[in-house]
Amino acid sequence: MSGISHGVDFRVLGPLEVAVGDTVLDLGGPQLRALLVLLGIADGRAVSVAALVGQLWGPHSPHDADRTVRTYVSRLRKYLRPAEKAFGGGDLIVTRPPGYLLRLDPEVIDAVRFERLAATGRQALDAGQPALAAERLVAALGLWRGLAYDEFSDIASIDAESSRLAQLRQNAVEDRIAANLAAGGGRELVAELEALTAAHPGYERLWGQLMLALYRAGRQTDALRTFRRARLLLLEESGVEPSLALTVIHRRILAQDKELLAPEPGETGPLTAGEVALLEKGDLRTSRQHFETAYHLAKQAGDGDGLARAMLGLSGLWVHEHRTATGTHQMQSRLRDALSAVGTDSPLALRLRVRLAGEIDYRASRHSEILAMLEETRLANDPVAHAEALSVAHHCLLGPDHGQLRQTLARELIGESTRTGRRGDHLMGLVWHTVDLFLAGHPHAERRLGELRQALAEDDFLAAHFVASALEVMLTIRAGRFDEAEKQAQACAELGETVGDADAMGWYGAHLVAIRWFQGRLDEVLPLLDRLVHSSTLSTVDNSYFAALAVAAAMAGDRRKAASALATLVGSDLAELPRSSTWMVSMNGIAEAAYRLGDAETAARAYELLRPFADLPVMASLAVACFGSAHYPLGVAAMAMGAPERAVRHLHTAIQHNLALAHWPAVAVCEERYAEATALLRSGR
Repeated sequence: MSGISHGVDFRVLGPLEVAVGDTVLDLGGPQLRALLVLLGIADGRAVSVAALVGQLWGPHSPHDADRTVRTYVSRLRKYLRPAEKAFGGGDLIVTRPPGYLLRLDPEVIDAVRFERLAATGRQALDAGQPALAAERLVAALGLWRGLAYDEFSDIASIDAESSRLAQLRQNAVEDRIAANLAAGGGRELVAELEALTAAHPGYERLWGQLMLALYRAGRQTDALRTFRRARLLLLEESGVEPSLALTVIHRRILAQDKELLAPEPGETGPLTAGEVALLEKGDLRTSRQHFETAYHLAKQAGDGDGLARAMLGLSGLWVHEHRTATGTHQMQSRLRDALSAVGTDSPLALRLRVRLAGEIDYRASRHSEILAMLEETRLANDPVAHAEALSVAHHCLLGPDHGQLRQTLARELIGESTRTGRRGDHLMGLVWHTVDLFLAGHPHAERRLGELRQALAEDDFLAAHFVASALEVMLTIRAGRFDEAEKQAQACAELGETVGDADAMGWYGAHLVAIRWFQGRLDEVLPLLDRLVHSSTLSTVDNSYFAALAVAAAMAGDRRKAASALATLVGSDLAELPRSSTWMVSMNGIAEAAYRLGDAETAARAYELLRPFADLPVMASLAVACFGSAHYPLGVAAMAMGAPERAVRHLHTAIQHNLALAHWPAVAVCEERYAEATALLRSGR
């Protein structure tokens, strides 16, 4: 519980004070005050008597210094008695070998509250929320009443802490000015920045901020003169030329770069424009264009934070948005470069590590690294990083093994979106939860889709709209309205292309394959499948089109092509096939192709692997195509294995499950195969 709620306030950001309500306590003389501070800066750890003696008196301590320290502690306890009563009793200074510790809620200390507010302000700034950042940073800076621990400058450990806090204060000032500039400020910051550059001539960030403020105030000549002044001071004091970042600002002012000006209403720079397009509109294509521009500008300017934000934006909303080998390796290389350009303690670094872990895990069809990062973001209490980790982790867990965990992550993401304040986080959580319910065959899945539709009707978010449209195609196919579904699938693919989603063509193919599958006309799309299996737009862990190709070729009578596609999937062991979001669909096709080719061995292996997931529906990717109950491919595999009794049981169950799904085409297909299996059983074959 916060100490402020008890009316107790330990104030160190200025003259040392301990207040209980409106009363400032008497803490005694300098040595007692110093002793209290030494215990306070130990962060709840016990400080030995010997260490206290060394700090209070140095190498020339009196012979009875140990006893004097104990006397000081006794007197301090009396002075602090009102504070102890406010906390409900019990000594604040506790005897703990080898000395004493100050038992205190950290939030009682104004320096702790300052650091927390400054950190959250910086996080908001990194997340592209300048107004919130400025609010938090102003609150943090408002806690200062003077120099921290100024009266104890002769005590080395306290002086070091004073210097540390002073630097954090300076950082917070610069971050607050950066937030003001990001929000469009300029003229009103000039006087403050003139004073700050005079006080801190070696701080290049301040010079850059002053140049920008002057330029926005219509004082281009003064902005250029400021650069010359900064350059001269840097050369005189340090013998170095201005940094690339400062030089680039100078060059852009010379060129009268309009992007340096405060944005007009509705007008932003490429980085902010990209973040608005991605996080508020879900427009992947437009955001990539802005982020690509922002990336190159940040690279030229040596702006590490800008580079990191641009790369987080270019990574997009999904994992593995960049499908080609070149695109994938370039993305990972850029992410690593951005990570090296920001401090290891930066919230941006944490977000970059989340993204890298997700990209690497996804391609390897694993999830250990991203789940470890998820725990790290939870412990870091960084809502933006944690929300992004939740979504990325969810995407890395789309195989059939992790249904309950995915639902937990999706619900947590919806909750975390209230902390981030980013609408995109809420909609991504809603998308994932909707998809999860469909993948589980949950009877309330369409309710969640209705909630998603309503949210999008209020304010569209293109990436989520594309998913919702794909789900609607799937439901139309389930209803058996194939002509309508084809038209919807075409419109959905066009929307995906507009949005810039890498799955636009892949999902269109999935819709078309599902339609033709249930029409009994899959062989008609054989030319399309021949192209799709080698498409660079497909995910690196998507093997479903090889399975569809095997079935289509078998139906067309091309047994060599069918056997080749099936062998490609089986490899050395079918168990090595990645458990991706298309694994169930791949296994469905493998069972069907094995049955048509009379491959009992492959059918048996497919049966063994698919059996634990018998009660799930067979769905592709984000539930965009549904092939009915998994008991169907199990029944077909059993037929290929020469086990008609087992096949009958599975196919009968599949009919019941498909009825529950309201998947009428799947019911019809299952009934046909059920009749075949029954005939085999009766014939004794």
